[in-house]
Amino acid sequence: MTSTMGSTMSPSLRILLASAEAHPCARPDVRVLFGRALPALGVQVDLLALAETPTDGVPPLPWPGGQAFLRPARTRLRRLLGDLHQQLSLFRLCNRGYDALIVRDKPVLGIIGFAAARLARIPFCYWMSYPLPEQYLWLAGRRDGSMGLARRAWLWLRGSFGRLCLERLLVPHADWLFVQSDAMAAALRRGPLRHDRVSAVPMGVEAAAIAPAAASLPRPLEGHPVAVYLGTLDRYRRPEVMVDAAALVGRVMPEFRLMVIGEADEPSDRGWLQRHAVETGAARWVHFTGRLPFDQALALAQRAQVGLSPVPRSPLTEVGSPTKAVEYLACGLPVICNDQPDQAWVIAQSGGGRVVPLDAQAFADAIIATLSDPLAAQAQADAGRLWVKAHRDYDVLARGVEARLRALVPSSAQSCQTGIGEPT
Repeated sequence: MTSTMGSTMSPSLRILLASAEAHPCARPDVRVLFGRALPALGVQVDLLALAETPTDGVPPLPWPGGQAFLRPARTRLRRLLGDLHQQLSLFRLCNRGYDALIVRDKPVLGIIGFAAARLARIPFCYWMSYPLPEQYLWLAGRRDGSMGLARRAWLWLRGSFGRLCLERLLVPHADWLFVQSDAMAAALRRGPLRHDRVSAVPMGVEAAAIAPAAASLPRPLEGHPVAVYLGTLDRYRRPEVMVDAAALVGRVMPEFRLMVIGEADEPSDRGWLQRHAVETGAARWVHFTGRLPFDQALALAQRAQVGLSPVPRSPLTEVGSPTKAVEYLACGLPVICNDQPDQAWVIAQSGGGRVVPLDAQAFADAIIATLSDPLAAQAQADAGRLWVKAHRDYDVLARGVEARLRALVPSSAQSCQTGIGEPT
């Protein structure tokens, strides 16, 4: 285990974060919210996590939020054992004067953190950014040949046990529960959530840190009106809707191009969207960049005229807080998206784009309308950028989290004395 210090300010609140993501983490709700925005408000956030093994021999940047307790893990087995070892170390670390423990996205190992916090008599918070057990169960139920029986059985076991831990212990008995959306809180209220100790913290952006627009587009896109799709290309996300829409737009506006930035996470899905574009005749209007570093991707996206955010509605995505629409708005792009609850609410509140059904013709019609009226598109872009800065910048979101943590700490003695008990 290694320890590094990234912040030298004198904190008025010390939090220990046990995160499921390895360090360094690209997710802004870990890297920015916990690593920079909360510490800027006087909340030291010490990190307990596994460490990614650097591929270029260069050690990762230090954790900027406070102290980091890291353990390298080079194989899948070592990750499992290392994660367990890290979580068991909470019994020792929780007694080092922390004001609260936050366990993030660990539905099974979170029970160790719960016990450690209770023994240390500090508040226990669970941070639920995604319905992980449901995802594991959904993957286990896939019978498309993308994974073997042993892998599916492991995912089913992990999902079933994780859901049991969440529903019976972590959600009903945490001193506070942080979720990603009001829709997630509402879904939990239909099951294990029987109290009001919950806050929704949606995905945001670090507006001040967004890189300037790229100097130019890739050569095949130069001089063309461009729509951008930025994200993963797994089949279940239905990115082919954007490719099909591009073909429909191209037949009306031959100069139009779609720029696709990203790649599929699932190995079996890699390359399929390019094949789909060729097979359907859409390839002449679509340019694939592949997966790019985050800053480079946003810099390139800013050269487009409109951002596309299709998010299929399903039990997994219904309660999420997609980042694409918010990132597009922060980049100064009007957005076309479908009616996934969080992103549709963002567009309605901000006036930053259009919400349409998730089908190729609807997206194509919205793209044509947006490109045909550049003054209205610029007004949407300006309104969206201002709204995001006021409501979804991590400096803003951090103030809400900080206020909740500070309000929680003085009640720690009483909550720890009552133990599990009945929720208030």
